[in-house]
Parts: sequence; structure tokens; C-alpha cells
Amino acid sequence: MADLTGMMQAAAGVGGAPGGGSYIVVSNDGSPSVTLLDHTTPGTVTLAATYAAAGRSNSGQFSPDGNYIAIGNENSPYMTLLDHTTPGSLSLATTYNVGNQADAVAFSKDGNYIAVGFRSPPYFCILDHTTPGTLSLASTYSLSTVPAESSISFSPDNDYIGVAKSGSTNNFQLLNYSAGSVTTAATYSVSDDAKSCAFSPDQNYIAVGHAVTPYFTLLDHTTPGSLSLAATYTLAGNGNGVDFNYLGTYISVGHANSPYFTLLDHTTPGTVTLAATYTQNAASYGAWFSPDGSYIATVLVAGARFALLDHTTPGTVTLAATYLTAAGAFDARFSPN
Repeated sequence: MADLTGMMQAAAGVGGAPGGGSYIVVSNDGSPSVTLLDHTTPGTVTLAATYAAAGRSNSGQFSPDGNYIAIGNENSPYMTLLDHTTPGSLSLATTYNVGNQADAVAFSKDGNYIAVGFRSPPYFCILDHTTPGTLSLASTYSLSTVPAESSISFSPDNDYIGVAKSGSTNNFQLLNYSAGSVTTAATYSVSDDAKSCAFSPDQNYIAVGHAVTPYFTLLDHTTPGSLSLAATYTLAGNGNGVDFNYLGTYISVGHANSPYFTLLDHTTPGTVTLAATYTQNAASYGAWFSPDGSYIATVLVAGARFALLDHTTPGTVTLAATYLTAAGAFDARFSPN
């Protein structure tokens, strides 16, 4: 296992919070289906660039160095890798044709591989990105059911991958990961259709949003490779997208029913209590923290479609800014730099 404490300290830098978050990539249902927002002035968003990927863009994520963005597409070639080596710009690096409709993508913590969840068997693969800007197949893995959009999460030490997927049983799957290959570590059954997942920064816990009450489950991963119940929390609706702040003290959740956003307190590890809610104008597909935890990017099916929430006072949320994308937004991730 990697030196997780050292990795967290390096990410945070000397004296506290990590930097970054200058750009936000938004995946949306309409052309152009990729929107890059400028967040170089914290708390504000302006248009930096757009890119027309192959049909609806279901998910997107920056590489750890911020130089590339992996996009999962609804139409062939299904995977698009965008070049972001010039910050604030987008150009095509390459494409790759996975099985059918890539719903979820995630870079490994070293940026050398990309995990992809898609809608035809075997439902999951790892793409090789060891030569930056290129993609080739490293391995495939047979899941029992389809992964949900934005559902794949690498552990901070890069030893595990969490996959939220459809079905009423074994709908969260923990995979052992090593240099482009995966094996099963453990499974866990939340109430129905797991929608989203995220590791805590110390990887002792995993947040899972799902489709049936209580809609949110916190899993215990204090014994690496194993899963047990830590806590649940009853949301207003489907837990469509979850994320931890860099300290692991708060969990953001975008969900399907009003107020559409919930902030959970995780200052006591393994427990969750209500910190705050924020009433948005439509169902939210998810909510993700900026690297320093000061802002939260949320995506909505209607209305402004993207809303930036202010979390500069931990445990509270207010509206910072909104942006109208081409159509309903599905995913929004901050750049690491």
C-alpha cells in the first residue's frame, strides 16, 4: 500500500489546504456537450472553452496533472480524451471506442490509467494512458450489471476502485487495482441501484448514493479491501452524486428531490449528521468539492444547469454563481491546478 499520509500531506501542501480548482469541466446533454468554465477568480465562473464530443457527454474528469480530460460519450467512439495542456483551452488528443455508451470515467491517481464503465458486457475496462495523450486497452473486467454515471472512484492510495452499479444486490463493488488490472475485493448491497460513490481522503470510508430510501450509505473501509456498514442518512431523494472535501470532514450530495443539495457532517469519522441543505431549482445529478473545499460544483437537469456553491465557511452553503450550459448537466469536476 502507498504512503497515504505522505500523499495527503503533499496534496495539502505546507500549511494547509491544497490549491487548484482554476477550471471546471461540465458534461452535459446537448451540443457542445463539454463546457470548460474559468474559475481562476474563486467564486465566479465564466466560459473558457467548449467541445462537441460524440453526442451527450455523461462524465468527465481531469488527469491528476490537469493536462488532459477524459470524457465518456453517449455515441461512438464513446471515449474522448481532450488536451488541456494549455490551461483554459480544449483540443482533441485522441478517442477510443469502448463497448457501448461510456457512462463513467476516472483517472488513476498516477494518471497512467483510466477506468471506464459502459453499457454493454463486460461493462468495465481499464485504458492505458502511460503515454500521455494516448489510449489503448489495458484490461477488461466483467461486472454483473451496468455502472451508473459518474460512479467510479479510485482510492487515494491507488490500490482500490469503487464502482456503484445498478441492481438490488451487490450494487457496490470494491475492486483491487494494480497497474491497469483489477480483481474483486468485496461487494456490498445498498437498498437499490447505487448511483454514486467516493472514498474519504484517508480511504477509511466510502460514501454511496443510491436510488431507494435512505438514499445514502456510508461504508466502513478501515480494514482495506473489506466493507461493512458505518452509517446511513435519509435524503429527500436519489443520492445521484457524492464527494468528500479534502479533509474528509464534509460530504456533498446532489439528489433527485427538493432541496436537491445536502451537506453532511463527517467531522466524527464513521458518522453522518446534517450540516446544511441548499434549495436548488431542479434535480441535481451530483455535487463535487473544489480541491481546497471552499466551493462545490453542482449540476442540474434544468434551469441554470450548473450552480457553484460557496463553502468558504465550513458546514454552510450559499450560492456563489450559476452558468447555463447547452442542456441538462450530468457531471462537473474541478481541475487540480
